[in-house]
Amino acid sequence: MTESLPATRGSGSLERGEVPEVSALGNELTTLFNTLGMSQSAYAVRVSLDKSVVSRSLRGRRVATQDFIDRLVREVESLRGTPVQPEVRSNLRALRLAALRVCDPAVYELESLRAEMEKTRREAELLTRHQEALHDLLEKKEQQIARLHAELKQVRQDWFAGRPSAAGADVEAAPAEPVADNEGLVHEVARLRAELAEVITARADAERRCAALETQVRDMEEELAARSGEGGGVALPLEVLQDQLTAHWETGRTREAARDLTEAALTRPVDELSDLVAWLDHRGDRLHGDHVVREVARVRSVEDVAAFGKRTLDRQWTPSFAHHAAKRAGLLAAEACLVMTPQDIAVLHTLWPDQWDPGTDQILKLRPTGPHSVLAALLASPRGLDDMAQVMARIPADEKAAVRNLRPAASGNSGEHTLTLLLVAPQSEWRELHSLLITDFARRLDTDHVWLAVHDARLGRMSGEHWRSLTRTLLDSMTLEQFSRVFTGVCKAHQDFLTPQGLGRTPLYVMLREISDRGLLPDFAKTAGSRPALLPERRKERALARSALIAWRTVQD
Repeated sequence: MTESLPATRGSGSLERGEVPEVSALGNELTTLFNTLGMSQSAYAVRVSLDKSVVSRSLRGRRVATQDFIDRLVREVESLRGTPVQPEVRSNLRALRLAALRVCDPAVYELESLRAEMEKTRREAELLTRHQEALHDLLEKKEQQIARLHAELKQVRQDWFAGRPSAAGADVEAAPAEPVADNEGLVHEVARLRAELAEVITARADAERRCAALETQVRDMEEELAARSGEGGGVALPLEVLQDQLTAHWETGRTREAARDLTEAALTRPVDELSDLVAWLDHRGDRLHGDHVVREVARVRSVEDVAAFGKRTLDRQWTPSFAHHAAKRAGLLAAEACLVMTPQDIAVLHTLWPDQWDPGTDQILKLRPTGPHSVLAALLASPRGLDDMAQVMARIPADEKAAVRNLRPAASGNSGEHTLTLLLVAPQSEWRELHSLLITDFARRLDTDHVWLAVHDARLGRMSGEHWRSLTRTLLDSMTLEQFSRVFTGVCKAHQDFLTPQGLGRTPLYVMLREISDRGLLPDFAKTAGSRPALLPERRKERALARSALIAWRTVQD
């Protein structure tokens, strides 16, 4: 037998023993695997599996799937040229069921149901063959009785045709009917018919039980699919994973711990992941807790991400911990907005918890006030305007929850996004949101925050067409005096390009083109250069607007 690889022996001896049933299965699989005489990496390539799945199954860190065991058995049989003994197969199946009973009772129950279903199906098949055999035998017996009756009838006819007719002649007795043989066949046919009726009843009962088991198996498979993540095999209990992580950190194996956390985020049910993050927080390890949250956002379905967000918020069961819930939810939403498609982001917004009820008289509203809102996180993300437009197009226009999210987020702590929303909202026919944003924006333009109000991180990434649409929206929605303040703020952002040669490289050229096409340029020039258009102390900015107008006229001349 080929010796096992040193790396396999070393790492396995360190990590086996926490769950004896899983270790026993891993040891048996390793013994079988060693007969192949190849590395785990090579075997993973051969069977198209991830190396970690092969490693963890053989090392007793994951309950191997039945497909994994069957494939390994086939590979060993192919190498040997002889089938594996039935006792080996039976032992592997028993070891796997024992491991499932400890690690995941639900999967154990499913496997038990499958085994019972297969047993019932085989019973139904045997009864079907028995029924067919009884039909054949009964048909032969009935044919035999019919032949006896036909022969007897013929004998009688022949006897009556040849007997003497003279009176007083010796009369030969008619041939006696073989009563005993006939009665024996009749009794046997009756017995066969009774047995056939019993077999038909038993077969119908077996088929009903098989159909009921199939329904149970399908329902349980759907349930397990809904609660489980991806990955091969059944994960070890959460307590065992926590012990393994503690051992990794105590011995300095941080890479192994990081791999375990990443795999947990991919494969564990949402409830267990929430418990895992809570355990990490209890240890004071928020760094690794954040790692799990990020991985969940990256690798899980949108439904799982929403469920994890709700579960995370529900765990913070007192108002004094609400800010921790908000930070966790905000991190999850922000990471999801980085990697999800616009369609999934819109779905996540719909599934995201609108409020958190800690079970007291106080209900903490979550969506309107911070980055834990999905749409607020989207605004703060580096996603482009087209992605934002696609998300808003998939949400019902002026949805109340969305408006509550976006209106405060337009000028939130994460930056100013009013101009972005003013550009996107009309495209998706969000009229109410657009009206509210215009009102808020005009109010801010009349305060000392005018320069902050026109600062939007996305302005530098907007195309010329975007600027043209934004200019049209602003000119349609506000006065020239208010628009001149926006224009002056854009001049300040591009003050190094206010020359005839540089103006075309700025959005100012597009803005002035739209103003000119509307025939508003003379009035706008007067407004932009007047003192009321700007705050008294902003003379430098007013000079910038004049420079842009001079450069425009030079270019046009």
